[in-house]
Amino acid sequence: MDYKTKAIDRHTLRMLAKIIRKIFKCRSRFKFNVIKAFEEIHSIFPNITVEIVEEDWMKVPARCIPNLNGSYHIEIKESIYEGACNGVGGFRAHILHEMCHAMLCMLGYTPILDREFENNELRAYESMEWQAKALCGEILCPYEATIGMSVEEIMKKCNVSRDCALIRTKLK
Repeated sequence: MDYKTKAIDRHTLRMLAKIIRKIFKCRSRFKFNVIKAFEEIHSIFPNITVEIVEEDWMKVPARCIPNLNGSYHIEIKESIYEGACNGVGGFRAHILHEMCHAMLCMLGYTPILDREFENNELRAYESMEWQAKALCGEILCPYEATIGMSVEEIMKKCNVSRDCALIRTKLK
């Protein structure tokens, strides 16, 4: 499910990605340690809690649950967490995507109660799902570091899925 939120552009997302990589002390030019960030997020952002849940606990691989007090709880299926620990790019992205939801919401990119979308569609830059996906991609595949790289190079250097690397090569 998607929600409308205030607009954000790619340039701002790239700036946020750099800041987030610094906050989590990412020293690599390419690889972002998603598991380390997931395990440390509560100490950096006390309003964000995390939990690894059993397989049959929920139907989706991961989710970010907003609470009424302004905090966020991230639940990750055990198989997704284990896959990310083993370096599976898509699983790493699932976890980071949910973290991005919480961080963006804390920055004010929260749902707008506006149900009148033109043709029932949201513009990408106003979509909470697009924003979290785009920020996740910017963190995993830093734009400046990956300019001119092939899909295979991005996959290897950034430890991301083919889909993630392919999207990155199409961005300007």
